[in-house]
Amino acid sequence: MGSKTREMILKAARKAFSAHSYADVSMEDIAALAKVRKSLIYYYFPSKEDLFKEAWDEAFHELEDRVFGISEEDGKYMKKVKRFLRSYIDFLRNDRQSLRLIEREKTRFYSEKSQNWQHIKNKYDVFVQKVAGVISSETGKPAAEYARALTDIVGSSALLPEGQMSPDTIELIITKSIEH
Repeated sequence: MGSKTREMILKAARKAFSAHSYADVSMEDIAALAKVRKSLIYYYFPSKEDLFKEAWDEAFHELEDRVFGISEEDGKYMKKVKRFLRSYIDFLRNDRQSLRLIEREKTRFYSEKSQNWQHIKNKYDVFVQKVAGVISSETGKPAAEYARALTDIVGSSALLPEGQMSPDTIELIITKSIEH
């Protein structure tokens, strides 16, 4: 029962944090979504910040698995980049909840100094470095700024209301800019 309850709480937290900002989500909100007592949440997670970190980590692992699960043997540069983008865009299309959870507090983890927030920031920075590695794999040119812009574009689009910018439009804009 323990691990199932913990997963129910995490699922509820992911839903709450993807729908509202960290500051606007209370442990009571999460307890109501998980259909558990608030005290049970504290049994598994000592604080709201710890619960957010766990929920964010889980969403982020899904993003990385989906996006970087591409073959190193894809060959041509644009084919590799397009496959990477397709994976990223598909993640946006199929798991907006996780991407919203990741993106909603991005500015916060650059200003917060606690260990959990620094953990989140470091994981995100490593992700951006991996994106830069995919972009610069064939050209050898530094791509850190471009990777940051790419992740910001894809991530920000997850926060837009449905239909504001389609994943296909995002992919087209990014691939056209890479080709030139």
